[in-house]
Amino acid sequence: VVSTQSTWTVEEEFSQGLLSVVQPAIESVDNQVHSLRISQATLKDCIDNLSRDLTTVRDMQKDLPNLEHYVKKLMNIKRRVATVNSVLTNVQDRVQTLQTRVTKEQARKRALLDANYSGGAMS
Repeated sequence: VVSTQSTWTVEEEFSQGLLSVVQPAIESVDNQVHSLRISQATLKDCIDNLSRDLTTVRDMQKDLPNLEHYVKKLMNIKRRVATVNSVLTNVQDRVQTLQTRVTKEQARKRALLDANYSGGAMS
């Protein structure tokens, strides 16, 4: 016969083991998404600067080849970067939500375990 106290210990050990595997992965993904968002913002700034420079050069030099095609390509890339950045923001929000849920569940399990041990100790 398995006592309630040992059942909670097994459940708590399983919960802690699962959290020890999941939480570092969540934190790693969150850090990588954050780094990628910074890179995306830097890339967007570089594209904006290049686009401005190409427009300035085009306006200053009348005999240069038509750069409009390249400016349009850069604007298309800029839109794609913005889309990826939006997706990354959503992913990061979801990862943070998941991390919050994991933390709450861990606290709930600890509270149940503490209540069980306190109740068992008093009996």
